[in-house]
Amino acid sequence: MQDVGESIETQEEDWTPISKLTVESRAVNVRFCVVKKGLQRQVTARAIGKPHLITECVVGDESAIIALTLWNDDVDEINTGKSYELLNGYINLYDESMSLSKGRWGIIRGASSEIVQVDETTNMSRPFIGRPKRRKQKRSPTGLSFQGTPGRESKGYCSRKGF
Repeated sequence: MQDVGESIETQEEDWTPISKLTVESRAVNVRFCVVKKGLQRQVTARAIGKPHLITECVVGDESAIIALTLWNDDVDEINTGKSYELLNGYINLYDESMSLSKGRWGIIRGASSEIVQVDETTNMSRPFIGRPKRRKQKRSPTGLSFQGTPGRESKGYCSRKGF
């Protein structure tokens, strides 16, 4: 019979590079090195008025860097220059920028192997980097609708953007 600890270890072998993270990424396992740790600040939850410590870190691996949001106890456990593993993390999207978060069910622990080199040229937290490019919808040059019937312009009315 397989031990529970062994089954968790086999699931953790699927590590996602930071450059492969998207807005839709959920339950990701990431190895990273802390490049820079921001200042701590205290925020108050609106619903219950409980104070929380929060800080932003820049973390990276061999493929890219991304922002990591740390809350409460995790703020003191993470140090600059050390390597860590995030299990069951997810991506937040705030102000059109992606950031990595531990969440309620995630675990941050020391990495089994050190990350020596971090690629700081690709920043996954830049705005719009995780969004697919939107194609501009083309208007019909004949003034016909998609069903083939005459459109508003050919009937004498103004177009949708004509006023």
